[in-house]
Amino acid sequence: MCYNSFVTAPFWQTGPNGEVEPFLVADWTVSEDSTTITCDLALDQSITWHDGEPLTMDDVLFTFDYNINVRKSSYSSYVDHAEQVDEDTIKVVLKEPGAYQWLKLVAGYFYVQPKHIWENIDAPKDYRGEDAVIGCGPYKLVQVDEEAQTMHYEAVGETYMGRALTVRSVTVRSYDSQDALVMALRTGEVDAMYDYSNPISPTMLPSISGVDGVDPGRGMNMGLFEILFGFQKQPTDDLEFRRAVRYALNYELLATTIGGEDGQVPGEGIISPAGIGYDDSLPKLVQDQEQAKAILEAAGYVDTDGDGWRERPDGTPMDVLVTPQYNATKAALYQRIAEIIVTNLGEVGVKCTLDEESIRNSDHEQQLRDDGAYEIYICYATQGVSFYKTPFLYMFNDDLSMWGTCDLEDFDQAYNDMLNAQGDEDYVAKVKELQRIASEEVIGIALCWDTAYYPYRTDKYEGWTNFPGWGVINCETWYNLHPIG
Repeated sequence: MCYNSFVTAPFWQTGPNGEVEPFLVADWTVSEDSTTITCDLALDQSITWHDGEPLTMDDVLFTFDYNINVRKSSYSSYVDHAEQVDEDTIKVVLKEPGAYQWLKLVAGYFYVQPKHIWENIDAPKDYRGEDAVIGCGPYKLVQVDEEAQTMHYEAVGETYMGRALTVRSVTVRSYDSQDALVMALRTGEVDAMYDYSNPISPTMLPSISGVDGVDPGRGMNMGLFEILFGFQKQPTDDLEFRRAVRYALNYELLATTIGGEDGQVPGEGIISPAGIGYDDSLPKLVQDQEQAKAILEAAGYVDTDGDGWRERPDGTPMDVLVTPQYNATKAALYQRIAEIIVTNLGEVGVKCTLDEESIRNSDHEQQLRDDGAYEIYICYATQGVSFYKTPFLYMFNDDLSMWGTCDLEDFDQAYNDMLNAQGDEDYVAKVKELQRIASEEVIGIALCWDTAYYPYRTDKYEGWTNFPGWGVINCETWYNLHPIG
């Protein structure tokens, strides 16, 4: 809920299609060299912290300093410092050019913090004081019932920053499983679902489709499942081998397995059609195992000993490790995806081993990933990451990602160019260049373009706005939702 301009007040928020929108920062300009953002703050709106203290410029400046030097958050890692210009204006000075991308990164996530609470807290991640929940957003926490797994929030007033709050109170109820959540939605126990980057599984769609008063909350998902290739390992450092893998896979089966009836076969450029800068001129993925075999043969991957499995071009045995990302709630899906890949590659003579240890052991999987020791790695690019960093983040060989091993100079340059884009048009051009490289160099493979389902009830309230891939619980809910009639 912190990502929905709810209890906290972000400096900027994110619109329905990833647009950077004003919040605590009412207006801003970016310097020509893209290193400085001059921000006009909404400090004239009589905003108070939920303990009654006024929000001040000291809080704003403290937030930047605290996040840079104490919290060391990823949002502030790009910031050199913030300085006051006048009573309601600051300059945010970045360490290097990249204001456009930084704004996309922080919108909805980087929020102001109360100096009077946090200034003496040296270990913020460990702090559990009751005042840790104090924010200055439109809603304040008033009650927690751990036994019932509920939290109750109330609006701070009739209006917030000049906008009428049409929702007077919110109860957040947690469930142990999506099955229980969907049942609660069907019975009217809850009105809507929110779970960051975790829509309900397509296999559960029949349980809500056709139910009176329930909308499945369909929205094209910007996030996606994808393959990362290990560029530090053989044979996945070989373009011809990667090309063969791309031809070997059954994309129709993968799309159905991941996305159900609405799953789509993805394209060579990886980026979803919901993504900013999506290039629809690139071809869709197709399975052609005869082509895969021909590529392998031409590249020297042949069965030299007659055991049915291809050897490497140097004649040594080949057994490719297929590693799924550890995810306790989606372990079965990750395993099924891996099994399809292992089967398909086996059909073209490539012996593979499913990394079952990574499915059950998060430490093992994380170490393999962090060491860049994987060969074929199955992961998920979240909706949030895909908004501002694109699914290519996980392929990028840099401290920014800590996952990627792709060491191609053209890709490295293109990704850095995207990070330093100067505006929407420039960003789109850079994202299209990344898609071209993905198509030609097969740096990764999207496994499905799917639909995100965040169901909600339509029989009690109207005014819901469904943000694609995010759902109806978003930064606009609090100002538009109202009882029917």
